[in-house]
Amino acid sequence: MRSVTVIGAAAVSDESPPEWMWRVIRGGQHVADTLGIPIHLTTGDPYTSFGVIVIPVLLVLVLVGVQAGPIARALTSRDFWDDTGRLLGVAQLLLLLLAYAFGSGGQARSFGAAVGNLLSGQLADLLPMAVATQFLLLSALWLVVGASAGVRRSDLTAPFDAVRGMALIAVFVVAFTAAWMAPPLGEGPTARLPAAAAVGAVLLLFGYLSAVSRGHEQRPHIVRRRREILEHSFRRRGEAPGHGPENRPEDAMIAALLARTQQRPAPSAGSIWRPAPALVLRMCLLWSVLLGVPAAAVTWVFSTGHFPPPDFRGVMRVELAVLSVMVLMMVFSFRRGLDGRIRVPRAVPRLIDLSLILSVGWLGLSRAWSSPVTLGPLPAWAVALGPPLVIASLVLVLGVLPHWRETPRLAVALTVAVAAGPLVLPLRSALEHLLGGIVNVLG
Repeated sequence: MRSVTVIGAAAVSDESPPEWMWRVIRGGQHVADTLGIPIHLTTGDPYTSFGVIVIPVLLVLVLVGVQAGPIARALTSRDFWDDTGRLLGVAQLLLLLLAYAFGSGGQARSFGAAVGNLLSGQLADLLPMAVATQFLLLSALWLVVGASAGVRRSDLTAPFDAVRGMALIAVFVVAFTAAWMAPPLGEGPTARLPAAAAVGAVLLLFGYLSAVSRGHEQRPHIVRRRREILEHSFRRRGEAPGHGPENRPEDAMIAALLARTQQRPAPSAGSIWRPAPALVLRMCLLWSVLLGVPAAAVTWVFSTGHFPPPDFRGVMRVELAVLSVMVLMMVFSFRRGLDGRIRVPRAVPRLIDLSLILSVGWLGLSRAWSSPVTLGPLPAWAVALGPPLVIASLVLVLGVLPHWRETPRLAVALTVAVAAGPLVLPLRSALEHLLGGIVNVLG
């Protein structure tokens, strides 16, 4: 991976910085190397490098301080720790990261050495693979296992509504970055015209699609579906519609969201793909601010001359990490849609967790001999299969079998969930060709 020096020829002060400042700089460099950020903090002016580290940390501390109350209430809430889906989602991501890390060594290693390699340099390259595998497996298994358990088609497609917009935003963020950083064609003021035209085209297309999406959300059947999704997300199991406890906070939230939707004029039939020009321009202006202001600020920082301008590879590497976080958010949003469906038996989401965890076992076992990782006297196959089998057994005993009476066709769904485990192997091959090629090009 090509590195970028923060300060190339900055003048060094005669006064040597204190040792604690050097420790902070070395720690920041270690974090940057771990995350795959192409920046050298230890070779530049120490005071500038110290500022590059401290300013983002201070901003994060301010944000955390502002949100300290909500964060504390969330962490101390019983619902946070009782959410089995969230905890299993975290466990699946960690197991996928370990499976990919163990299979990428190409030689025999100890468990500690493999984990050390993951934390010291592989994390930035393997995180997109693990997150993409988790989301694609979760989506496919929901459709396959849910259909085999008799879940209605409307319930099968509902969780995708929550992640559709986020996926579109991720694609346009990458397109905007590529257009913004397009190299100039020649010299002179007109050399940047192609890049400016590309940026304008991306913003116009995004504004148009956002306006179309807003019009689509006002259609009567979409409003009814949103009401159903909201009620299913907040209603407790066993409650009949309209018979829950009175004066619940979530009832006021549902009413406010639906009232805001109903106050907007409903679009006329056939006009979804022909939104009002004023709405398209307003959405273009909104995305120009949301995407253009940060891009302009970053451009101004690098134009001051204190930092060398980054290349497209460096920016796309950082964006790949950001997109991985966005896909991870899509995973948890999707999982919330699964666990919140009233008409879906409680065993079905756990069957999907069971299948996904077994997929991790197949993933680790497929390369246990070509890249063995041992833990004390345990052989490589036991290290690869042990944790997934233990967690899968717990999910089966505690999450699936107690609900067998209320789950129609449980035997069929369980068979499908177990048989779908090896599907992760062709998925891994496809992702390695796609994301692995991207990572190698950006490296």
